[in-house]
Amino acid sequence: MLKGKQNMSTSELLHPAGTDRQSDRLLARSEDAWMIIRKGFRRNSRTIQINESLLTLGNGYLNIRGSLEELPPGNAGGMYLNGIYDKSEADVEELVKCPMWTDVSVWSEGEKFCMSTCRTLSHEQSLDMKKGMLRRSTIMKNPAGRIIGIDSVRLVCMHQMHLGYMRFSITPKNFSGPVRVFSGLNGEVLNRGFFPEERLKHLQLEKIERGRNFMYLEMRTREHGIRISEAASWKLVSPHRHQVHPEPRIYGEKFTSEMTLDVRKGETYVFEKLVVVHTSREIPPENMFRRSICELKSFIRAGAEKHIALHLKAWRDRWSQADITIVGDPHAQKALRYNIYQLLINAPPAVGSIGAKFLSSEGYLGHVFWDTEIFILPFFIYNFPPVARNMLLYRYATLPGALLNASRSGYRGARYAWESAATGEDVTPRFASKLERTIRLIYTGMEEDHIVSDVIYGVEKYFRVTGDRDFLFDCGTEMVFLTARFWASRTVCVDGMHEIRRVIGPDEFHEHVDNNAYTNYLVKWHLRLAVLLYRYMARKHTATLDGLSEKIGLDEEEVADWLSVSRSIKFRIDPDTHLVEQFDGYFSLKDHVIEGFDRKGHPVLPKGVTYRNIGSTTLIKQADVLMMMHLFPHAFSEEQKKANYDYYEKRTAHKSSLSHCTHAMMGLAVGNRVRAYHYFMKTALFDLDNLHGNTAMGIHAAAVGGTWQTVVSGFGGLSIKSDRLELRPWLPKKWKRLAFSVRWHERKIDLSISHDRLSIHVHAPYDGEITVSLYRTTHKIPTNKTALLHFCSI
Repeated sequence: MLKGKQNMSTSELLHPAGTDRQSDRLLARSEDAWMIIRKGFRRNSRTIQINESLLTLGNGYLNIRGSLEELPPGNAGGMYLNGIYDKSEADVEELVKCPMWTDVSVWSEGEKFCMSTCRTLSHEQSLDMKKGMLRRSTIMKNPAGRIIGIDSVRLVCMHQMHLGYMRFSITPKNFSGPVRVFSGLNGEVLNRGFFPEERLKHLQLEKIERGRNFMYLEMRTREHGIRISEAASWKLVSPHRHQVHPEPRIYGEKFTSEMTLDVRKGETYVFEKLVVVHTSREIPPENMFRRSICELKSFIRAGAEKHIALHLKAWRDRWSQADITIVGDPHAQKALRYNIYQLLINAPPAVGSIGAKFLSSEGYLGHVFWDTEIFILPFFIYNFPPVARNMLLYRYATLPGALLNASRSGYRGARYAWESAATGEDVTPRFASKLERTIRLIYTGMEEDHIVSDVIYGVEKYFRVTGDRDFLFDCGTEMVFLTARFWASRTVCVDGMHEIRRVIGPDEFHEHVDNNAYTNYLVKWHLRLAVLLYRYMARKHTATLDGLSEKIGLDEEEVADWLSVSRSIKFRIDPDTHLVEQFDGYFSLKDHVIEGFDRKGHPVLPKGVTYRNIGSTTLIKQADVLMMMHLFPHAFSEEQKKANYDYYEKRTAHKSSLSHCTHAMMGLAVGNRVRAYHYFMKTALFDLDNLHGNTAMGIHAAAVGGTWQTVVSGFGGLSIKSDRLELRPWLPKKWKRLAFSVRWHERKIDLSISHDRLSIHVHAPYDGEITVSLYRTTHKIPTNKTALLHFCSI
């Protein structure tokens, strides 16, 4: 806790007169290693919105961007709730921007204190990743010469997903007199449209209510009729001598509470806001008002301190599992923690999934892509299996939509949508602004079908790591069988070989291609998995299989066809070069390699190549063949992986946030370690450094998940083969030690790795041993004891 005389703008928030020091301690700032700090203020919308994205708070149910309370011009403030989608006047269903509760404005003599109209004397926003809090400390001078200090701290409760809290203080520095302070519930929120100035309205007002100690706002989505309620308490808590009676104000769909204070120069005035947020997905519409107000009153009676303490405990519990320690590289350590923080605040606490931009903005319309299962899900599988289960249950719940997608495309079975929202029906937009800054039709929704097997890859990985048989038999098996049925109908037989035509692989520079290697190999694996699962259930779980077979109309003849298709899907590795052709005709395209890089380290396209004609060249957007080899590391030889890495790496433009992490892990797999660290840092800093210039539109979820995977699976060298852990660690020279934990079945495994040794402790509910392979040397590791192993990674 801070001691001694401090600058009033920071210390008086922590020590306001008349408040309990327990609250001060709870809200105290963490060590610098846990802080993301943004200093200064620039009046351009791009910088404002980048900060808002980076400083997002949340708990996976309710996330809110890190916007300044006064919402300066150019802001893109917003609150988003997991699973709340609507179409209304938009082209397709999209994530809805929900009513905000963090708005506060301060006025003196008719002038609003705002960063855009005042002179900034000092300004800092700091994200406390350890505690899940956002702080703000500002001193500004308005055109009339009045100087005010504004400090705030806010949080979204991690222990109780419906609660939010904010403390806001003002300190007049050089004046006394009347000041008006407004805060309320803001229902005047609009989604961004496709064009720069276009705005879309998804919500309409249902109810505004006020009481002596509360304000209440209820909105309804225009298409689906989902109701969103917010109940809040807003009061002055210090100094106690002030008896201020809030005056309610209603401006359209905005409920505001106004307080007028006669402030004294140098004195700090502290306000507190407690909020409860619900939707009609959890509460029947007719009960929302009563339930929300009852929970708000309970929140008030318990006191903010109690809930802040529980919030901090919830964060400690999450970090005790998820934190990764890198000794010797503080820059990498902080960047890694930031990415883990993003994963933690976006974990769905109930059945639901994670979009490509998390809940940090309306980027990609909040839709769920393949990023979820391939890049994000592994973190939760290895750390928080119940969250991973929630994410996969979303895919099971959207099977009806996947069945419709297949039927509308002329196929059988279930076809998971390239872009999915509430129902699982495909919501891929019809057109988009591409890299060449022109509007054009997009084909991913029609052709990027590899997502069907990406989902099943996530199902299989979840079961292999957790052993969750209930999920497998109740949900997973049906998902595997129905999607296998889709693929059997999607392939065409040509001269005894099954082909998959007119697809897009992970490399989206090349559209309408035949036999994309990534897709074909994944489908080959998928169909074989379905056959093996059917045979296993026929032997061990006959009754369950009979019930499912009757439900979906499955018989042995169809399963035999899956095996036949799997064995004959076109896929070839050249025996001389060890290369896999990315798709039919790829090696006949005009060949180019990346030879130059710009000042930021981005690849520069060769002379004569543009994003309009790049599809006629061998240059690719991101890892494709290498992605396949990364997902199936034990299926390809060292020679094959190295040959393909050497060939494709120099032809990759890295125009996707998904690309760098795959190249980092594959670089480590083939011994290109220096380049691997470079790619890792690109991934870890993707949003912190605004690598692609679009962080204002939200956090890149795949890069976040890829950062964790690169550390654990890449530098940590962790993988699972059959019934054993495989470890092939390698640390960058500056890293003295890497320590992390993973969960495997009912065990928690702590690993601490240095350059030539590692310690492993297997926490298990019973004594026994597990099998671990360390650089192909097999070890039997006893549970509930620490073992020390030596290795040579050269």
